[in-house]
Amino acid sequence: MTGAVVIKLGGNALAQLPAAISIADGRPLVIVHGGGAQITALMEQRGIAARFVGGRRFTDLPTLACVRVALADVSDELVTALRLLGHVAQPFCDGALVSGQRRKELGLVGEPSRIETEPIRAAWIADRLPLIAPIGHDGDSPRLLNVNADDVAAAVAVALQADELVFLSDVPGVLDEAGNVLPTISASKPPTASGGMLPKLEACAAALAGGVNHVRIGAGTEVQP
Repeated sequence: MTGAVVIKLGGNALAQLPAAISIADGRPLVIVHGGGAQITALMEQRGIAARFVGGRRFTDLPTLACVRVALADVSDELVTALRLLGHVAQPFCDGALVSGQRRKELGLVGEPSRIETEPIRAAWIADRLPLIAPIGHDGDSPRLLNVNADDVAAAVAVALQADELVFLSDVPGVLDEAGNVLPTISASKPPTASGGMLPKLEACAAALAGGVNHVRIGAGTEVQP
């Protein structure tokens, strides 16, 4: 959709909501949220060790159970916070919007292959703000999959043909070897990255290749319209 903006919240998502609303500046907005810290904390409470492969969480059944609970809690908190900011959210946290191709090396993890856009457009028509949790289902199967939130945000932006995709987090952006923020990044020559920044850069490249006009990465307190 021309003019739409997709914003992915990471880190302290509640603190980044005002920046997300400001960046959208009245444009049709979709918010995709993660919940990595909350998932890890719940796994620790349940005695489940977290394991990551290339910045993505390996997911077995006990981990998936933690993912679903933690993401539902984050979604509820964001719905309440958005209401206080004057916005009625339409949460999507049941996996119905996202079809994923299972990545077996990561367990019950999916790579987004299809996004159902009609429910998103219906939410806009009803003057609601779509709020998407990164849960999907395995193709035509009802089996749920954990999906990286960065990948979901990029897939949603491509499906909507959004003008802009913005990744907000607790870090100021992509850093060079000296620790300075890179003002621009080339998709053809991406910087070296590790951990959670790796899937983020991969998602940026996928969004640009899919027709999204503009992609930004930065801290929620620093990225401006």
